[in-house]
Amino acid sequence: MNLRLETFNRKEVLQYLRWAGTEIPPEVDGLIDSCMEETLRVSQPRFTYRILPIDRQAKTPELVFIGQDVPLMLSDCERVVLMAATLGNGLELAIRRAQVRDMARAVVLDCCGSAAIEAVCDAAEREILAAVGQSVYLTDRFSPGYGDLPISLQDSFLRLVDAQKQIGLTVTTTHILTPRKSVTAIIGLANQPQNKRFRGCAYCSMFETCAFRKAGKTCGRE
Repeated sequence: MNLRLETFNRKEVLQYLRWAGTEIPPEVDGLIDSCMEETLRVSQPRFTYRILPIDRQAKTPELVFIGQDVPLMLSDCERVVLMAATLGNGLELAIRRAQVRDMARAVVLDCCGSAAIEAVCDAAEREILAAVGQSVYLTDRFSPGYGDLPISLQDSFLRLVDAQKQIGLTVTTTHILTPRKSVTAIIGLANQPQNKRFRGCAYCSMFETCAFRKAGKTCGRE
């Protein structure tokens, strides 16, 4: 499914840039504005999803949620959404061109992409909620590679949602999504409000050793 992305959170771009809250120089401010405009222009936001029943007695479920984080998140749920979203190849190419000509621009474009794919996921969630009904409550998103859910789950995840055919999303042999500014996520569907909150690096069991965080990135959201 195609999505129309008209804007995304500028504050998130600054967070990805690790801006420390000091006044932004005019030249940096202008660069961010320019990169946000380019990100919106070249991105081709798309998403797909599949809803599966949760059968806790099944011995051979379609997708095995290894670990404890996801089962805990889904404890009030009878159904689960497998969602995949991407910005497409346009931004990927723009970042590569900028890496040759202007590394500062490449870095800002990369951060814009991280913020933009989050906005795409938020929009996709709204569409999913509209499709399943307003009396249903969503859990937070939880991606392979996050917490104690292994990133190797990406392969079977993409097969289940037919991501390559539906939105052109593939995975490398090291389980990295391509295009890179893409997300896969598990979302529970519950009949009551969900208060559990797993999003954010501070909640991740890999916080201290995570190579993604040390590189200024987040797992499963790039």
